[in-house]
Amino acid sequence: MPRPSEPLLGLSNGLLPIHLKPCHDELLSSWIIRIAHAHGLKLQTFSALIFGRDKGIWNRDIDKLAPDWLVVLLSDVTATPTERVIDTTLRSYEGFLYERHQPNGNTRWILPLGVYHRTHRNPGLLCCPACLAEDTSPYFRRSWRLAFSVACTKHKSWLIDRCPHCNSFIEPHRSDMQQKELFPLSNQLVYCWHCGHDLRCCHIEPVPSALLLRLQGRMDHALMHGHTDWAGNPSMYSLQYFDGIRALVAGLTSSRTINRLELAHDCNELTQVAWPRSGFEFANLGARKNLLVWLSMLLQDWPKNLRTLIHDSRLRYADLKGDSDSRPYWIEDVIKHEAGGGVAAISDDEVLSITHAVEKQHGRFSLEKARALSGRDLGNHVTKRSAVSDDVYEDLMTSIDHQIACTFDETERACLIRDKIMFAVGRQLQLSESSLAGLTLAQLYIIAPKVAKLDFSDVARTPAQARAWVEWYWNEMRPNLFPQPGCSHIFTSHLTQHQFSVSAISARFNKVVNAAMLRATLPTFGRLTNLN
Repeated sequence: MPRPSEPLLGLSNGLLPIHLKPCHDELLSSWIIRIAHAHGLKLQTFSALIFGRDKGIWNRDIDKLAPDWLVVLLSDVTATPTERVIDTTLRSYEGFLYERHQPNGNTRWILPLGVYHRTHRNPGLLCCPACLAEDTSPYFRRSWRLAFSVACTKHKSWLIDRCPHCNSFIEPHRSDMQQKELFPLSNQLVYCWHCGHDLRCCHIEPVPSALLLRLQGRMDHALMHGHTDWAGNPSMYSLQYFDGIRALVAGLTSSRTINRLELAHDCNELTQVAWPRSGFEFANLGARKNLLVWLSMLLQDWPKNLRTLIHDSRLRYADLKGDSDSRPYWIEDVIKHEAGGGVAAISDDEVLSITHAVEKQHGRFSLEKARALSGRDLGNHVTKRSAVSDDVYEDLMTSIDHQIACTFDETERACLIRDKIMFAVGRQLQLSESSLAGLTLAQLYIIAPKVAKLDFSDVARTPAQARAWVEWYWNEMRPNLFPQPGCSHIFTSHLTQHQFSVSAISARFNKVVNAAMLRATLPTFGRLTNLN
């Protein structure tokens, strides 16, 4: 495929005549539809012209999949930063809502579309009619793909997941398919693809539960800021919060819990629902509403109401186990103490998760920062760690050399060489991921001395050798990754052509560590650099 920056369809600089930017929280598919209609083209015609007839991007959940080539292409033809394009995709929730994004499988909290030949078999997209009516240019929100988003906190109304006129699912990518006119109508994407009903005119049903709106608002805040004030912790990491909520949902909808609730005559709305074994995300909208209303009451005055429910319904620890063997401490502590006896012990996975979160936010680990972030004292779990030896560091470098020798792809080869030098610089200069991402030659010359003689036969063991490696890389290899003119950062991505993000450095580090089978020794980037 030619580079997107090359002239496209004869257009100057490869830019579309109308290069709309994404709106706040806009979904990728919604943005593409708006761009197509802004050019007076139906979506399928536009997609064939811009993406190619062989791509078939609407035969899959494009908001979830979002391949790199599509992200880069949209960035180039709309003059939109690549990071902003990624923010329109569902994978941007990774690390905040869930640990790992699954582009080709089911992901926690993400409503499945069940795409089959461009049609949806599940109502995986919701909308707020009032929001669409208020928009100058109506668009669909990314948050409307989340299983816990059942209400609009702005308008205090329920979201809808289908056309109330014909009961068809909301599928804006098909909105112009039934239209007989040659050009799409203004704001075509808000019309039902099947009957043409204007979704902005749908009846708005108010949400009667203030507690539900408060819960929804807390979840929205946690996603936006990466932390929330919960369970006595003013800055709980959002991933810990959502994992706890998801564990509680799974436990409350398990068959054993439902049976005990029925015996105790509690929560008839829940006990009358056949909860799908595949998870909360596959439950219908009505069932999710009822559960979240009840959950909002259960979470009120935490943890008093959950304790009462456990005792009144005689719920057991095994009943509330849900679909996971490990739960965040704030929920596990209550369940184990009230339903199983004893105090919940913090798991190794949770220690690792909290450690990674602290390093990601602060650049290095400390027990004080871990306590402030998670509310847990890791003093007995994270002792003063011994420095990673040079032998382990050299094993990592050797493994990367083997990967370089085994690849025939020139771009991947350049990326691996960049990774090797990048991690060597981080090690020798003791830089965090964020410092490494922002490193420039000018900064390097200040913090690292110049070496008299360069020797590539051995790994870099000193700051001066690391500097020499960078100088060689800057002149010989960096141009092969096509950095943007004027970009002063040393380490850049061949996809974005800009500086590496912290998450991208983490992803590349995890990849080479896994390939070297050093995960137990190097669980985090901070261990390599001996910052923790």
